[in-house]
Amino acid sequence: MISRRVTQQTADIASTLAEVQSALHNVSAKLSTTAIAAPPAQLFYAQAARSKLVEKVKVPSGKSVSPISRSTVVIVPKPDSPLKTADETKTTLMKVLDPQKYGLRLDRVTKTSKSSIRLESEKTDLTKIPSDILDKAGLVVKPQGKSLPRLSLINVPTNLSPEQVKEAIISQNFHDASDEVLHLANQHLKVLFRFGPRDQPNGNWIVEVHADVRRYLLASRRVYIPWNACRVNDHIRVTRCFNCQKYGHHSSDCKSELQCGHCAEKHDTKACPNLERDPTCANCVRFGHKGDIVRHKAISNTCPAYLKRLDAKISNTDYGL
Repeated sequence: MISRRVTQQTADIASTLAEVQSALHNVSAKLSTTAIAAPPAQLFYAQAARSKLVEKVKVPSGKSVSPISRSTVVIVPKPDSPLKTADETKTTLMKVLDPQKYGLRLDRVTKTSKSSIRLESEKTDLTKIPSDILDKAGLVVKPQGKSLPRLSLINVPTNLSPEQVKEAIISQNFHDASDEVLHLANQHLKVLFRFGPRDQPNGNWIVEVHADVRRYLLASRRVYIPWNACRVNDHIRVTRCFNCQKYGHHSSDCKSELQCGHCAEKHDTKACPNLERDPTCANCVRFGHKGDIVRHKAISNTCPAYLKRLDAKISNTDYGL
């Protein structure tokens, strides 16, 4: 009887051990499955974070800013209109157009040329301004088209032509892109110009792309051009003349008087006799600012006048918002 009882207990222990081993095997299998599934999840979150990042625009100071969608129109006098200046155009517009009556919420009114003004709004579709009212006042409303985004490609072989750079970008970098993104790349991608040292084996190119192609390339973080893995960044630049410090043209096209980039007086920046004095920004002075707000050089990335121009540049670029 004792022998039979021992045999039964041994069998029970063996059965229990078998169940424990089976349970351990199941736990191990689940842990293994979880470990294998983790990398795709990590990859997903990394891609999601990267996707959020490219919704912002990286400016020259290194900051990333969120572009704001604005409706923009330009108001111009008719060819036979007696209006000759932007101030006259603005005065006439304010007489005939009542923002309250038409529910207009204007964020900015600026001069664009000798006789034209630009209206901007974040809340209102300005293309719906009644054209018949403006027509009677000798004015025309023109929707302002936006520019395509630009990217800088860093470390591109300098022996490649623009055509070769474009061909390499499209053939080497869109393998997992949608058909639509690939089509937009073929249709809109333009290799504009090269900058940086020209006597080096590698340089930098500026390309113009559709908003969806910009998102795709920035999320990829690298653009492959033959044997090089090239960094890719937003390219946002505000043109400033080194001769007169004004925005919108280069010194080679300047028709204004010299104005110093350090002290804002009428002489060449390179020959400034006032370097021991605190700087004064020529553009901030020109825009009517006074006091501490003008105490910086015209080249400063924190200049209020520059930041206003930079904001306008970003607003007038189509980021697909």
